[in-house]
Amino acid sequence: MENKGSENERSLANNAAAAAAGDVEEKTTKPFRFAPEVEKWTAAEKEATLAFFRAANAEAAKYMEMTEEDVVEEYRRAGKLHRYDPDKEWQKRYARAARAHPPPPCAIPRLPHIQQYLKYLEEDDQKQFSLIN
Repeated sequence: MENKGSENERSLANNAAAAAAGDVEEKTTKPFRFAPEVEKWTAAEKEATLAFFRAANAEAAKYMEMTEEDVVEEYRRAGKLHRYDPDKEWQKRYARAARAHPPPPCAIPRLPHIQQYLKYLEEDDQKQFSLIN
């Protein structure tokens, strides 16, 4: 029985010989580049977009660690349990991150649903103000 080491060595030698003969295309890594439209953004726009994505990612990580009971308790403590909608909760959290760290206008086309998610928060705010008046 042949050992695995010699089989792997033979395979590597065959690949090297094929590459030397030009039979195998060598893999090259390309440096990271932004999309062409993002390349045109200013440094401030890129930084604002990164701040939004960091906040959204942190909020998503926090939400994924929470149980349903934790989320309900969070709403209850805030006095907003009547507005809790489990079907829209992650969208609202995403929108809250956008409110706290607004992405620049140039990034909005790359965030196709953000306007709808912000409307969910606006609807909640309107309901709150209608209860006050």
